[in-house]
Order: sequence, then C-alpha cells, then structure tokens
Amino acid sequence: MDGGVLTADPTVLSIVVGVFVVAISILFVILRKCFSRKADTILLVGLNGSGKTVLFSRLINQSNVVSSYTSIVANEYIGYLTNNGRSLRLVDYPGAERLRKQMFTKICRSQRGTLRGIVMVVDSSTFGKQARDVAELLYDVLYETGKSLPVVVACNKQDLAVSKSAQAVKGALEREIGLINSSREAALDATDGSDLRRVLTDSGKEFAWDDVPKTRIEFIECTAQSEDNEVSSLSPLIEWIDQL
Repeated sequence: MDGGVLTADPTVLSIVVGVFVVAISILFVILRKCFSRKADTILLVGLNGSGKTVLFSRLINQSNVVSSYTSIVANEYIGYLTNNGRSLRLVDYPGAERLRKQMFTKICRSQRGTLRGIVMVVDSSTFGKQARDVAELLYDVLYETGKSLPVVVACNKQDLAVSKSAQAVKGALEREIGLINSSREAALDATDGSDLRRVLTDSGKEFAWDDVPKTRIEFIECTAQSEDNEVSSLSPLIEWIDQL
C-alpha cells in the first residue's frame, strides 16, 4: 500500500473477470433453453374445402360433430395428447391462397424450430380437379420448411365412392410437382439463376419422391366426417402423429 491507495493484483483481477464471463455464458445457455420453444407443433394445411378444419376438430374430440366451414383465422389447440403421453400443439391454418404468404413467413420460417410435423389434408373426392393446386401448395410447403420435416398427405373423404386412393394421389402429385419443378427451372434459365434456391431439386431429371430424401413423406387414407356425421376413421393419422 502506497499513500493509502490499494492496487489490485492483475492476476486476481483476470481470474475474477474470467469467472464472471463463464458464469454469464452458463446463465445465457440455461435461459435460452428455458425460454426457447420445443418442437411440439403439428401444422395442418390444405386447400379450402379439404375438410381440414373438421379433421382438426375431430382430432381434439372424436365424438364431436362439426359442420364444415371456411375459416379465415388459424385455429389452435394446446394440449393434444398422443397415445404415448406426449403433449402437442395443433394449428389449423386457413386454406385461402391470400393467407399462405403469412403462413410461410410466420410459421414455416420464423417458427420453424417449433414444428414437429405437417399434415397436408386433401379432398380425395375432388382431387382430379384440384391436383395442380394441391401440388403447388405441397411444393411450397416442402420448400419453405427446408424439405426436412415429416409430412403426411392425408387423403380425406375416403367414404365417398369417387375418392382417389392414397396411391393414386401420390402418383399424381409426383407428376404435378415434377411439372412445377421443371417450369421453375426453365424460368430460372432465363435469368441469372440467383433464385435457384426456389426449386426443390435441380437434378435435371424427372422428379421423384426420392429426390427429397430428407423429407419423411407418407400418404394415408382417412375420413374426418362421413355424410351422416357418424363415422370418423382417423386411425392412420393418429398413428402417424404418435410416431413423431
């Protein structure tokens, strides 16, 4: 001590600063884990009239009879319990085309880490007329989520005689997505190619489901609600969710 002034030992000061930095780093990691959302969301998407909202309601309460209607806001249910006891969040997003950009921005991008799987609901009875529109939506969903999420195409309304089978839907969508991919690749050839990332694959060959190997995509048949409102056959979908 000189003249009553205390001089800190540089070594001790370095140790104190080091301990402080480590403590702050550990605290940051703990807080991030506590406040970050886990991947517990099942997102239901589909065109208007696909029966998506009815299916959403039946997943929540299979004995509940609901009327089909067009929703303009997302429906959300927290606390869906799988058969193995896992608690999930179900989100039914409106099928209106004008709302898709919001869905891709809000959920598929900013909340990508919360997604556990995607259910693409298809009206099997009118699929022949809507195959291109269904393929466009599925194409964008696969692209926006990075082609790395489990996806199930739920071929709904199987109680109707005119409904397409899951196998028929799978084959038709493969062809339609191939055409979409080719047209987008051709459009890129006319530019500087800076938007190449907008295509699912640039292999240069005819598209096949094997071209997106990171995506666990399945096709199932189901009936959310029969014409007499008595039968609900959702077992294939429930089993798919249980396995996530």
